[in-house]
Amino acid sequence: MATPQRLQTINLTLCAAPSDHVAFSPFPLLPTELRLRIWDFSITKHRLLEIGVAAPDTELGPGGVASGLQLYSTTNALGKVISGRNYAATVQNGLHLHTKLLRVSRESREVALRFYRLHIPCYVRTSRSSPLLEEEPRGQQTTLYLNPEFDFVHLRVHGLVEHTALDFGSFVHDLKAHDPRGVGLVNLALDTNGISFLHESLVGSYARVQAELAVPCRASLVDTLSQLRNVVWMADSHYGRAIMGPLQDFGDAGVRFNHSMPVKPATSAFDLWSRDPRPAAQVGPDLRYVLTAGRDPRQMHVQWTEVLQRWSIVPRHGPITERVLFAHEPPPYEPPIYNVGTADGFLAEEEESWIQGQHHRQFWVRKWAGRLPVESPEELERAARPAIGFWLFPVEALGGLEGDITGSKKIFDMTGYWPELALARLF
Repeated sequence: MATPQRLQTINLTLCAAPSDHVAFSPFPLLPTELRLRIWDFSITKHRLLEIGVAAPDTELGPGGVASGLQLYSTTNALGKVISGRNYAATVQNGLHLHTKLLRVSRESREVALRFYRLHIPCYVRTSRSSPLLEEEPRGQQTTLYLNPEFDFVHLRVHGLVEHTALDFGSFVHDLKAHDPRGVGLVNLALDTNGISFLHESLVGSYARVQAELAVPCRASLVDTLSQLRNVVWMADSHYGRAIMGPLQDFGDAGVRFNHSMPVKPATSAFDLWSRDPRPAAQVGPDLRYVLTAGRDPRQMHVQWTEVLQRWSIVPRHGPITERVLFAHEPPPYEPPIYNVGTADGFLAEEEESWIQGQHHRQFWVRKWAGRLPVESPEELERAARPAIGFWLFPVEALGGLEGDITGSKKIFDMTGYWPELALARLF
């Protein structure tokens, strides 16, 4: 059965996704310069990579020194000193991680390796279950190919908080060491746990960290924080689209469906639009009710500011651009969204569940929304078409830092700002 238009994502209309079913036989006959330009166009994209960094708790001896290891004593293939830290870097959203251009031809591979110039050992997971559970394997060992200027690294440092500075510092040091240009990390994303761990380690334990970290680790940490261009605060959650406000502790949101809220995929590649291109008449009203079930993301900005101040960080490229990511993240028991079919399946099931939920709770829906169903068929057809991806708002859109910025389950009125829209490349 054909997918109703109201459930057809805008991704295929607006994103250039490669297809396995399209062939252009005369391609090898094109001039080399033109072929290379086509390869470059095909590979140039952004990614949001969720990378967990963890080291065994038993590895550390007194003073935070790795037992049996001599840190910062070996070099890599580029002749640069690496940390030697026995951490595991695991890409959590590993579906379609590696570009197909790495294996199409020798020519395309050369273009891909030139674009993804930073190569670092890692593990890759394709499921969305927690990488922290000891009984779960880390995933397949492989090489992570990175472009520091285009890739955003959602860094999750796991384990004991007293090891956070060492794990974080070692990882960013190794990113610089594996980058032929010596740049490393420039686009960082953190969630509430990540910034809390960093804050407690780099601010709360400042004196101990200064004393225990090796000089190269401290230098790389300071240098990386100084060169950052973008920081993204992760405010995605399992809420935000089908809203039963009073039943979900979002009382002021009422009962409504936020059609404009993007749905976060399990893949990493995306195209970034400077403005959500959907009609203002559709998106505008939904911006009044932007929900997150995590902690108030303004706390992340406050903690980040304190980290920079405590370490006397002066941004090298001017003020760091801070943005907040909002999206509806499907729960881990749902099938991951990575292509058109899985997106269509999720959206159809979501709509059916929303309609059934209204009838199941019809007493409360009539009380809070005034009617059942909440939307007529005509209103559904006029609603914003779904987007698979995420919103990015400037941090100032969250409002001032005065008053109570603690707690979780927040509702933000973003009508004064129009979001950037990251659209996943669906295959």
